[in-house]
Amino acid sequence: MNRQDREAGPPRESTAGEPDPVIRRAVASDARSIAEISVLGWQAAYRDILPDDFLAGLSVDARAMAWTMALEGDAGLRSPAWVAERDAHVVGYVSTGPPRDEDVPLAAAEVYAIYVLPSAWRGGVGHALLGTAMADWSSRRAEMMVLWVLKGNARARRFYEAMGWTPDGSRQQIDLGVIAATEIRYKTALRSAIDKAAG
Repeated sequence: MNRQDREAGPPRESTAGEPDPVIRRAVASDARSIAEISVLGWQAAYRDILPDDFLAGLSVDARAMAWTMALEGDAGLRSPAWVAERDAHVVGYVSTGPPRDEDVPLAAAEVYAIYVLPSAWRGGVGHALLGTAMADWSSRRAEMMVLWVLKGNARARRFYEAMGWTPDGSRQQIDLGVIAATEIRYKTALRSAIDKAAG
């Protein structure tokens, strides 16, 4: 997967009135749905942050191919991903794995990406996906998780903060080809964050 598929995106905060989504491990046959959600998520979430022509040029086909390879190649579940379903349709996903940054302790994991279909925003999908990932890595004895989010993505940052995540002071510039953007790294201590999310 390319860098654009490894940006922890902006699921909306949950609200009442929707049935709980079904969360399950992603498999290779989910690749197309994940790719479509990724593109639609970028186009909706970053409309006022990234150039319109850049967002319009995002490729579902390229992402689908990358996701097929990634999911087929992770039989050992070293980098697990999950999807959320409603009415048997995939409406969101989260992908995770070992931390990529050298200054993050090994007893940690990273959220590589999390996106929800815009039509399913504010339905609890992002909360359920992130909570599942956090609980899974806690069961693997990871003590903390990190993620990178665009500095200007205020909506996503509010979501993470509501689930117990905080900025750790690290920033980086990413090259998206037509524009450079600043990302901020968030972290959470897993046990305390899971307790907060459950409360």
